[in-house]
Amino acid sequence: MKKPALVFMVLCALALASPALADSIQPLDLSFSRITDNSSVGDQVNLNLNISQVNDNTLVFELSNISGIEAVVSEIYFQDLDGLVARYQILNDQSTGKVRFEEGAKPGSLPGGNEISFSTAFAMQADNPSPKYGINASESLTVSLELASGVAVATLLESMGSQGFRIGAHVQSIAGGTSDSFVSGTPGGGAAAPEPATMLLMGSGLLAGWVVRRRRKRA
Repeated sequence: MKKPALVFMVLCALALASPALADSIQPLDLSFSRITDNSSVGDQVNLNLNISQVNDNTLVFELSNISGIEAVVSEIYFQDLDGLVARYQILNDQSTGKVRFEEGAKPGSLPGGNEISFSTAFAMQADNPSPKYGINASESLTVSLELASGVAVATLLESMGSQGFRIGAHVQSIAGGTSDSFVSGTPGGGAAAPEPATMLLMGSGLLAGWVVRRRRKRA
């Protein structure tokens, strides 16, 4: 038996044994890719997005700046082509450092986002002055997202995999100079791959959701 077929069978077994996984995830991490080429040291900017679940329809996104050079995230953009998010809340009191953001952003769209067909659904920006209240190295911002009625967590993960749901970040003062834009996952290649254990949980959850939907259609 070929290995892909074996993996698929294992995931199916997990989905059938634990259909509840369709609506739950373990905390997972996503990396970002640079989509502009303004800074000669832009590749040294390192951002991480941690996603955790609060309840059936609420997720917490923590965006951390783990760069080894000077850089500050000044604006954050969310693409939600399928309208999966009903509302969001910026949790400044749960952020790390002097980070403080507000709703809305200028510019209103992710700089350079047109090149990868990034469509902004909602955005947020650091309070003025952004170098002080933006996400500097070793700092993080926490945002709570509430899913729309009837939307399962697995549906959001599926949309992230197909690039329907993406997060963009505009980073300024890179090494004290220029700015660049970044997007979660790899442009043109789907979402960034989590750790193997997380992939197994995500895969089993998505398959469970698929099995449940198939059963409902048959019924």
